[in-house]
Amino acid sequence: MTALAAASPVDAVRRTVDIVPCQDSVHLTMTLATIFAPAPARLWPLLTDPAQLVQWYGPVGGDLREGGRFTAPGAEGGILEVEAPHSLHLSWEYEGRRDDLLIRLDPVDDGSTDLELTHTTDVDAEVFSRFGPGALAVGWDLALLGLAAFSGGWQDLCGQVPQPAPQWLASDEGADYVRAWSIRWAAASTAAGTDPEQARAGEVATTAAYGGARTAEV
Repeated sequence: MTALAAASPVDAVRRTVDIVPCQDSVHLTMTLATIFAPAPARLWPLLTDPAQLVQWYGPVGGDLREGGRFTAPGAEGGILEVEAPHSLHLSWEYEGRRDDLLIRLDPVDDGSTDLELTHTTDVDAEVFSRFGPGALAVGWDLALLGLAAFSGGWQDLCGQVPQPAPQWLASDEGADYVRAWSIRWAAASTAAGTDPEQARAGEVATTAAYGGARTAEV
């Protein structure tokens, strides 16, 4: 039996992609949606309180209120709009880029949360041709896995969820997850109109970029 069982955390997330080709770039929207067991009011501090964020995501600082700015591992940005505990709209800035990030927490009748994360960006057409959406999107898969491990949000569905620390990512299990995520994003890209051969090439390149190429089993 592989590390990724039938109730795998990989498939706790629903992934969609919207692709709009432009002259030299691709306007790309990646959406990850999942159900977390805690209600929005309980999940909200895990996404907004630096003392909570550092335990599963990393150190986050700045003027953490609407209109302020934040710093995070590998990125910084502006806090554009806050509607606690249901919506957080940010600019996500890195490597001279300014992307749009929207996180929504919608209540479900059973007391859980339907979390939706949408990352919108313009990607160089050559980069997209090589990697597809996975090069960016797998990073959000890692973040959601970390949140699930810390919050227990997928425990009923998946049982114990691994904490995606660097040593785990370098392990065989981590490599299995990377490859599985890359496969899912290639499928989402194909569903959005990408040529299947190009999507497959992006899957392979993304897997290699995140260190999952050595695994042959999912």
